[in-house]
Amino acid sequence: MLESDLTTLLAIAAVYVTGVIVPGPNFVATVHRAVSASRREALSLVAGIAVVNMLWATAAIGGITLLFAAAPWLFLAIKLAGAAYLLWMGLQLIRRAGAPIAAAGTGSGKGHWRAFRAGLMTNLANAKAVVFFASIFAAATPQDPTLWFALAVVASVGLIAFLWYGGLALLLSLGGAAAAYRRAKPWIDRLCGAVIGALGLKLAASG
Repeated sequence: MLESDLTTLLAIAAVYVTGVIVPGPNFVATVHRAVSASRREALSLVAGIAVVNMLWATAAIGGITLLFAAAPWLFLAIKLAGAAYLLWMGLQLIRRAGAPIAAAGTGSGKGHWRAFRAGLMTNLANAKAVVFFASIFAAATPQDPTLWFALAVVASVGLIAFLWYGGLALLLSLGGAAAAYRRAKPWIDRLCGAVIGALGLKLAASG
């Protein structure tokens, strides 16, 4: 049983790694925060992303697929709300592209909380993440998973998310990337806003 659970855990982790490195709203949000704010704020955003990924993993183990099958309107509502948030976020970036850059590295607790909250909201808005997790767990998770297996899966999801997005944030928060952002802020913000808005439209239009 232990060997089977470990094999399943590794299989889930491998599929999750493949999914998490594909660019999406989390990727764009991490890149933008890393080059436009302090390193600590970028890592706060990453922490928010990791927390929601762990939430999705927990929900998937708990059988969220069955809930959506019984109430498809619920998934539709979540998807449309998420699409609306991504569109709003993209438009805000575009609208504020010409604004001056706020001072980075101030150590503001409010700044860190706002970044963490942005990570939460960006990931919560991505309803496709629910489908991704549900499909992985429906196919791979044992019918009656043990407690240690469930905890290990949730912990591995959080760790992988934090390592990937955290590494990306650390790399892009280096001086060269930040300096390049300062020089091209209006265009970078408009590009990030357009990408996030397009992802919101794609989410709204998806089946």
